[in-house]
Amino acid sequence: MLLASATACVLALFAVSSCETGASASPIPASAAAPRPTGALAPGDEISVSFSGAPEMNTKQKIQPNGRVSLPTVGDVSAAGKTITGFQTQLTSLYQPHLQNPNVVVGLESAAAGVYVSGEVVNPGKVPLDRPMTALEAVMETGGFTKFANPKQVIVVRNEKGRTRRYVLNMNHTLNGLDETPFYLRPFDVIYVKQSAW
Repeated sequence: MLLASATACVLALFAVSSCETGASASPIPASAAAPRPTGALAPGDEISVSFSGAPEMNTKQKIQPNGRVSLPTVGDVSAAGKTITGFQTQLTSLYQPHLQNPNVVVGLESAAAGVYVSGEVVNPGKVPLDRPMTALEAVMETGGFTKFANPKQVIVVRNEKGRTRRYVLNMNHTLNGLDETPFYLRPFDVIYVKQSAW
């Protein structure tokens, strides 16, 4: 449902801007394309918590909307906003009085955040954003371009502080081995690959 509404929003945006020519794309600000530090846990992320000294306590669960997880012995613990390493350190400290071997290993099973890829790609849909990812990598995650795609016209739609931004990428440069600055994605970006005019 969310993908359908996101796609409808993108198509409406293109309908409004259909009079624009592809050649007049504005330069992309470096801040928009730069990678951001990732790794902070968020509500909806599914994590695993493994106990070296007590494997019977191992658990997998989603971080609740309030940002917390419920763990054996120590109860509810805030996880959202922390890095995996930071959360591991916190849990090891919390379990110190309770376990002979308090070492805890936290893993990210699946990330709630993702980006949406639509248009002329083989398998349009949501791509989990569980690592720093470029727009080209997201397209490849969906099977790559179809034979009707126009890699010179890849649109990234992003919400920034309540405003919709639209960035036009020419992926042909990268595909042909030219030195291009990679465009890194943000959670919930929508990538739309336009159809070739020929």
